[in-house]
Amino acid sequence: MSNELSIFEQGGANLPAHLQQYAKQAEAAAGMVTGFNSLPKISLKGKQFRYMKDDKEFVYPMGAPFNCVILAIDPPAGVAKSWYQDAYSSDNVELPDCFSADGITPDSLAAKKQARSCAECPKNAFGSGTDAQGNPSKGKACGDFKNLFVVESDKLDEQVSVLRVPATSLKNLSAFGRDLSKNKVAPQLVISQLTFTDAEFPQLEFKAVGWLSEAEAHKMVARSESDEVQAALPSKNMIGAFDPDTGEITDVPGLPAPAKTELQMTDKANGLSLEKFRDSGWKDAALIAEGYAIEVAVETEAPAVPKPDVPAVPKSPEPAPKELVATAKANGTSLEDFYVQGWSEEQLLEHGYAEYK
Repeated sequence: MSNELSIFEQGGANLPAHLQQYAKQAEAAAGMVTGFNSLPKISLKGKQFRYMKDDKEFVYPMGAPFNCVILAIDPPAGVAKSWYQDAYSSDNVELPDCFSADGITPDSLAAKKQARSCAECPKNAFGSGTDAQGNPSKGKACGDFKNLFVVESDKLDEQVSVLRVPATSLKNLSAFGRDLSKNKVAPQLVISQLTFTDAEFPQLEFKAVGWLSEAEAHKMVARSESDEVQAALPSKNMIGAFDPDTGEITDVPGLPAPAKTELQMTDKANGLSLEKFRDSGWKDAALIAEGYAIEVAVETEAPAVPKPDVPAVPKSPEPAPKELVATAKANGTSLEDFYVQGWSEEQLLEHGYAEYK
């Protein structure tokens, strides 16, 4: 592990004047925050940087840093994914059984697609993975990674290589990306130093250790935008089922449409509703990852059974209107005579001189 100070730790965080014209390219640094192509690959096997050139393997000495210029990061947002049905081996040159260059949908070249989208894939769920001995683990069966397209800092005109940053190093890559973004520095403008940590498995650390000259920076920015690099970016050139214009996932041949699901809160949510979490800024994916919610299948509603025609119950006939008549108490006086004398119907009923029949 190198003890050399980062250029940002040396008080040199201000972008030199001759590099400020490339401020727009600094946005690429954000692509580090947490695919397959024909370019040479840089291996991390045995905690040594190694790559092939002209059919010959070049291996860095144990503990030696890898100084390079990062031309591109892919995918620029999120992570790529790969899944092997059998145990993964760094010596395996075959494509994974299922993989996604953009982390959204499986690539059309994947031989054994596991789902229509990575979000709904069971192999992308925490707890689906296994350890080196084949025992269940808390991790995911499908591995996350990012691709860095790099050239060695002392060989800027030579071949572009691809370095796959594994899931165990994505946190450190994100920290490096935030460091560059905070200082408005594009990765193409600095010499990036990659070293291994003391972790059991290969884990990388990233540090900016020097500035490029104006001529070098101009050349690296141009090269990063060239077809040499752009045509090799897996997420940009994959044939997937995700439509970036509509945000929709089209049907993936050979796979059924996904079952309808909904989020169900777990005991860990302590009685808090899904709406409360969402109002507090929680995303569904984070709720699932942290164990506050799980996805459950929603049963498809059965079609409504038509009700049999029931004849309407006929209304009962309204009673015939009653007629006001004089009672025996009226002693033969007609109602008309009462009305002439000023009696009202209410008074006649009240005094018993009339009744309804």
